Amino acid sequence: MCLSFFSGCSSTKMNAGQTSESGATAASPEDKDDSLSEYQKITDDAETEEGLFTIHRKDSKLYYEIPDQELNKEILLVTRIVKAQSGTGHGGQRLNNQIIRWVKSGEKILLRSVIYSSFSDTTRSIAIAVRSVSFEPIIASFDIKTTGTDSTSSIIDVTSLFTTDVPELSHRQHFGGRRVDASRSYIENVRAFPENIEVQNVLTMETNNNGQSTISTLLNHSMVKLNDTPMMPRVYDERIGYFSTRHVDYGRDDHRAEQRRYISRWRMEKQDPSSALSEPVKPIVFYVDRATPAYLHEYIIQGIEDWQPAFEQAGFKKAIIGKMAPTPEEDPDWSPEDARNSNIRWVPSTVSNARGPHVNDPRTGEIITSSIEMYHNVMNLLKNWYFIQASAVDEKARSLPFSNELMGRLVRYVVAHEVGHTLGLQHNMKASGTVPTDSLRSKTFTAKYGTTPSIMDYARMNYVAQPGDEASMFPIVSIYDKFAIEWGYKPIPGVNTPDEEKQELNKIASRQAGNPMLLFGSLSAVDPTQQREALGDNHVKSSRYGIANLKLIMEFLIESAGIEGENYSELRELYGQVLSQRDRYLGHVTSWVGGVRGENKVFGQEGPVFTPVGRERQIDAINFLMEEAFQTPSYLLDPQLLSLIEPTGSVQRVMSSQRLVLNALINEDRIARMTETEAMNGQEDVYPAGEMLADITLSIWSELSHDPVIIDLYRRNLQRTYLDVFRKRLQSSAVRGETRALLRGHLRNVEQLIDRHSGGISHTATLFHLNDMAYQIESLLNGD
Repeated sequence: MCLSFFSGCSSTKMNAGQTSESGATAASPEDKDDSLSEYQKITDDAETEEGLFTIHRKDSKLYYEIPDQELNKEILLVTRIVKAQSGTGHGGQRLNNQIIRWVKSGEKILLRSVIYSSFSDTTRSIAIAVRSVSFEPIIASFDIKTTGTDSTSSIIDVTSLFTTDVPELSHRQHFGGRRVDASRSYIENVRAFPENIEVQNVLTMETNNNGQSTISTLLNHSMVKLNDTPMMPRVYDERIGYFSTRHVDYGRDDHRAEQRRYISRWRMEKQDPSSALSEPVKPIVFYVDRATPAYLHEYIIQGIEDWQPAFEQAGFKKAIIGKMAPTPEEDPDWSPEDARNSNIRWVPSTVSNARGPHVNDPRTGEIITSSIEMYHNVMNLLKNWYFIQASAVDEKARSLPFSNELMGRLVRYVVAHEVGHTLGLQHNMKASGTVPTDSLRSKTFTAKYGTTPSIMDYARMNYVAQPGDEASMFPIVSIYDKFAIEWGYKPIPGVNTPDEEKQELNKIASRQAGNPMLLFGSLSAVDPTQQREALGDNHVKSSRYGIANLKLIMEFLIESAGIEGENYSELRELYGQVLSQRDRYLGHVTSWVGGVRGENKVFGQEGPVFTPVGRERQIDAINFLMEEAFQTPSYLLDPQLLSLIEPTGSVQRVMSSQRLVLNALINEDRIARMTETEAMNGQEDVYPAGEMLADITLSIWSELSHDPVIIDLYRRNLQRTYLDVFRKRLQSSAVRGETRALLRGHLRNVEQLIDRHSGGISHTATLFHLNDMAYQIESLLNGD
């Protein structure tokens, strides 16, 4: 039988006097026997559907008929938003996933939350103690109304689970609700499937959030039966970037409570285990939301299936497939909220982003389902990225709006990146830093590898390529991604436990030693090779190429951003993007000063894990910053452009950019690393913190060695910023010891420099400025 969950469904409920297919006539309510059993009172005239549980819906009540065989079984509860008021969420957004179980206790059925933070082999004696500290919280309790006709099932009224404030299902705090109003909350739709139950409910809450008094939302709750035979987990290896689940395993022979991490991955089994390349028993299928703009359909499917070669390297063909979601006419029972379906949802939102979450079995890390969210405004983000990073090379990017073909290619990239997350992969920020910078100008290299060895990097578009290079501009599923999927998904025959896999998996991981492009690293505040939005192994050279392209873009920016009859908001936005991109280049280079390179290694691998950046690379970085950060960027200060977007602001904007660099360089953590490196290594290949501060100081105050001494407004502001940064550091209680001594010493040098060279200055603004600087330095040093 079918409930009215989707259009096209027909109910088997019979009204009084209606004739059934057998010819019998249903009794009217007044003709019913008062002696009907409790089971009949619940099920007669109810809408009933069989599945994981048999469900009965009668009037406003919802009953679950839970077979005894499904009690104590582990079930995955996934809650998603179907519809929400603006500003409170969006369709497809996941609010929670957790493991539950239905348990019989006397005359009640309990809904309990299953905890998997600790576990032990059940054959070991410590398993008794582990169970005692893993007591399962009771989410809700229900009276057993009656049993099924054969007494092998229990019927409970679960209406309150979906109409009252049950935290695990209402998620009131997410919406800013103070109280759930049961009188305005109700069950909308229900479906039963062989492996899952789907319930949609309208929940109304009282709130004072954003000036609203009431919030109503439509939620979907999926209860999905987990496989009785859990997938064999694969032990996490920090050399390959997978998401993971964590447990404390008390059942191992180690003389401590061992934390175990299992990677997140889909269950992938070969139809033909003897074949080197086989189709999987169950492929990964992503359905494309029909709310997606029609011209993007093919590009989104391409982004999904870009991962097929990676799975082929792991031994699977046709392992991941993209399909359009069926229409109600094609499949009236299909729903994107059904937890068995993985989707790419198109979200009407001004958020410029996309998300690739997944839901996994916490016992093993097995990914059960995923719903990728593509926010509509991600296209604006892509437009900005590609214009700023590629239009100097790709003339198609100079015409706004972009063609459908170009935007489709950009969306394909984002989809492939988010699909990578749903396959279990983390961001790999190290990938782009392993590529020789000049290789990014090569047509053949970039055609093979894209802009980075991993699409999971934040490498974006090829800003290194110069006009005429004919290099590829896009990231693609590349060499690291295929390597990571091989390591995570390749079946290891003849093993029965995760530990038995380790030897073979270590052979795969060890290939990193011979190929840096297979390395993994997350975002790092210390390692300059693990940065976001960066390209190439030499960020000084990469940034020079990038700035050369920005100078070209400034020449046609007004023409490209101008649309006749429109205002200058597009020009203002793109100009802001140019400034932000330049700041990224400066930041990439700054990270090399006092940086420490890291590489994930295990015992048995040669070489150190952490290596300080060499002296020459640091000096190269400082020289670049003296030239690009501390000199006024005149190419950004086009009077014609600025007169179209703002009355004032350019001077402040330049000073703010310089402040970012100075704050990053004159930083307690950076100086502490540099002084420690000097202490550990003596003078061998070291760039001391004192020398760095001296180089910065001489660059910023260089006018004092000129004749005559004239300091323009931009440079005066830079010098004021220098003093402000020093003041803030010296007034901070966190700055002490070696750092404090260095800062005070270099300020004293500036004071002496001003005193030595300020005599005879005829430029009034310069003279007043230097007098003020000398006074402030003296006050700071004497009052500190």
